[in-house]
Amino acid sequence: MIDVAGYAFPENRASIVCKHVWSGVPVLLFAHDSDGDIQFYCGEESHSMSDAWVLGLSEIKDHLRSMDNMPTVRPGQFAERATIESAWIVRNMND
Repeated sequence: MIDVAGYAFPENRASIVCKHVWSGVPVLLFAHDSDGDIQFYCGEESHSMSDAWVLGLSEIKDHLRSMDNMPTVRPGQFAERATIESAWIVRNMND
Protein backbone atom coordinates (compact mmCIF):
# COMPACT_ATOMS: atom_id res chain seq x y z
CA MET A 1 0.00 0.00 0.00
CA ILE A 2 1.10 3.55 -0.74
CA ASP A 3 -0.20 6.44 1.37
CA VAL A 4 -1.17 9.51 -0.64
CA ALA A 5 -3.42 12.40 0.41
CA GLY A 6 -4.89 10.67 3.43
CA TYR A 7 -5.63 7.36 1.71
CA ALA A 8 -3.80 4.06 1.33
CA PHE A 9 -3.83 2.83 -2.26
CA PRO A 10 -2.65 -0.54 -3.58
CA GLU A 11 0.75 -0.28 -5.25
CA ASN A 12 -0.73 -1.58 -8.51
CA ARG A 13 -3.33 1.20 -8.55
CA ALA A 14 -3.26 2.96 -11.91
CA SER A 15 -2.81 6.72 -11.83
CA ILE A 16 -2.45 9.50 -14.35
CA VAL A 17 0.85 11.37 -14.23
CA CYS A 18 1.96 14.25 -16.43
CA LYS A 19 5.32 13.79 -18.12
CA HIS A 20 6.70 16.81 -16.26
CA VAL A 21 6.12 15.18 -12.86
CA TRP A 22 7.65 11.97 -14.19
CA SER A 23 10.76 13.94 -15.19
CA GLY A 24 11.09 15.48 -11.71
CA VAL A 25 8.95 18.63 -11.70
CA PRO A 26 7.13 18.96 -8.34
CA VAL A 27 3.48 17.98 -8.06
CA LEU A 28 1.42 21.15 -7.83
CA LEU A 29 -1.99 19.63 -8.59
CA PHE A 30 -3.42 16.36 -7.30
CA ALA A 31 -6.90 15.13 -8.16
CA HIS A 32 -8.86 12.33 -6.50
CA ASP A 33 -11.76 11.74 -8.89
CA SER A 34 -15.17 10.75 -7.55
CA ASP A 35 -14.67 7.31 -9.08
CA GLY A 36 -11.44 6.90 -7.09
CA ASP A 37 -8.92 7.60 -9.87
CA ILE A 38 -5.91 9.69 -8.90
CA GLN A 39 -3.96 12.15 -10.99
CA PHE A 40 -0.68 14.01 -10.48
CA TYR A 41 0.18 17.15 -12.45
CA CYS A 42 2.80 19.88 -12.43
CA GLY A 43 0.15 22.61 -12.57
CA GLU A 44 0.85 23.69 -16.16
CA GLU A 45 -2.44 24.54 -17.87
CA SER A 46 -1.57 23.64 -21.46
CA HIS A 47 -1.43 19.85 -21.12
CA SER A 48 -2.63 17.65 -23.95
CA MET A 49 -3.50 13.95 -23.86
CA SER A 50 0.05 13.13 -24.96
CA ASP A 51 1.40 14.81 -21.80
CA ALA A 52 -0.35 12.32 -19.48
CA TRP A 53 0.70 8.75 -18.83
CA VAL A 54 -1.11 5.96 -17.01
CA LEU A 55 1.28 4.36 -14.53
CA GLY A 56 0.97 2.18 -11.46
CA LEU A 57 1.69 3.82 -8.12
CA SER A 58 4.56 1.39 -7.56
CA GLU A 59 6.18 2.82 -10.70
CA ILE A 60 5.95 6.42 -9.55
CA LYS A 61 6.26 6.26 -5.77
CA ASP A 62 9.84 7.58 -5.85
CA HIS A 63 8.62 10.51 -7.96
CA LEU A 64 6.03 11.46 -5.35
CA ARG A 65 8.42 12.88 -2.78
CA SER A 66 6.98 16.31 -3.56
CA MET A 67 3.69 15.00 -2.11
CA ASP A 68 4.96 15.07 1.47
CA ASN A 69 2.60 16.85 3.86
CA MET A 70 -0.27 16.62 1.40
CA PRO A 71 -3.68 17.25 2.95
CA THR A 72 -6.42 14.65 2.84
CA VAL A 73 -8.10 14.84 -0.55
CA ARG A 74 -11.40 12.98 -0.65
CA PRO A 75 -12.92 11.50 -3.82
CA GLY A 76 -14.37 14.36 -5.83
CA GLN A 77 -11.73 16.84 -4.63
CA PHE A 78 -8.41 18.20 -5.81
CA ALA A 79 -5.55 19.99 -4.10
CA GLU A 80 -3.30 22.58 -5.68
CA ARG A 81 -0.53 24.94 -4.73
CA ALA A 82 1.35 27.68 -6.56
CA THR A 83 4.84 26.43 -5.68
CA ILE A 84 6.35 23.58 -3.70
CA GLU A 85 6.71 25.97 -0.75
CA SER A 86 3.08 27.12 -0.93
CA ALA A 87 0.27 25.75 1.20
CA TRP A 88 -2.09 23.23 -0.41
CA ILE A 89 -5.63 24.42 -1.16
CA VAL A 90 -8.28 21.68 -1.33
CA ARG A 91 -11.37 22.27 -3.46
CA ASN A 92 -14.36 20.28 -4.65
CA MET A 93 -14.27 19.44 -8.35
CA ASN A 94 -17.85 20.60 -8.90
CA ASP A 95 -17.33 24.09 -7.46
